[in-house]
Amino acid sequence: MSKTNEKYTNEEILSLKEAVQHGDFLLPFDIYRTRMPEYFNSFPMHWHEEIEIVYVKGGYVEFNIDLETYVAEENDIAIIPPCVLHSFKQYNGNEAHMLTMMFNMSMLTNNSTDACSIRYFTPFYERQLSMPYIIKRDHPSYSKIRDIYLSIVDTYDKKRDFYELTIKSKLYELFYVFFAECFEKIDYDTTLKNNTTKNIKAILDYISENYMNSITIEELSASVNLSKHYFMRFFKKYMGTTCIEYINDYRLNIATNMLLTTNSQITEIATSIGITNLSYFNRIFKKKYNMTPKEYRRSLENKRVDSRNLES
Repeated sequence: MSKTNEKYTNEEILSLKEAVQHGDFLLPFDIYRTRMPEYFNSFPMHWHEEIEIVYVKGGYVEFNIDLETYVAEENDIAIIPPCVLHSFKQYNGNEAHMLTMMFNMSMLTNNSTDACSIRYFTPFYERQLSMPYIIKRDHPSYSKIRDIYLSIVDTYDKKRDFYELTIKSKLYELFYVFFAECFEKIDYDTTLKNNTTKNIKAILDYISENYMNSITIEELSASVNLSKHYFMRFFKKYMGTTCIEYINDYRLNIATNMLLTTNSQITEIATSIGITNLSYFNRIFKKKYNMTPKEYRRSLENKRVDSRNLES
């Protein structure tokens, strides 16, 4: 059975190196269905060891993948390689419905050193290949990729006999199309980009470990050995937002999950995410969600009631 965002804990949702185990040891593969803004309207910058392939079933989504911004619309397919920084959010307030496939590349490589691993999967994992992060309907291979993708989802949902073998075989088929028709060898130096990514990961890691405390720009800039002035310009350039705005957004995502999954008082929630001024918490919450935390919790409760009524 596929999952919804409601099943994530606060730490799982917002840990920079995502701690969620997708699937299990026997089948490190899972499918997620996400609607925005049903529970949240953005998912902050993070990374994980699994590859993530997103089919946008409806609406618009703004992705940031490897420090570049892309807008995906209905029927587009986003490919996010392992260990790549990425985030996503609503685009211009539009609703979005996403179908996401996540799996560990060990399903296909099994840590082997055969020709497939050496020639194809290792260069892919080490980012020696260029690729389109967003595959649109006008891409020559779009129909093939979409059909294989949806076939994998159908196989996973139905879980008939031998479905694990079917999924694995179809993933190989999908990657055949990727390698043969979508990916190309990189012939330029990526050292500068890799150093930037390393610094971004270190900054976000610091925030994820300290969001419940007071965080200063001086502390963050010192964590990556940058001057305060350069750090602020660096963060704005590559994250597309100020550091303070990012930290607030990070904390508010935790707060919305707590409003959804706990009965904690709003004051307790604000304090737990490092905001001791309740009026300030209410102000930035309303600015982002156009409602107070109390109104947000009530709207979620109403959605649950409506959902139960539809199922009965």
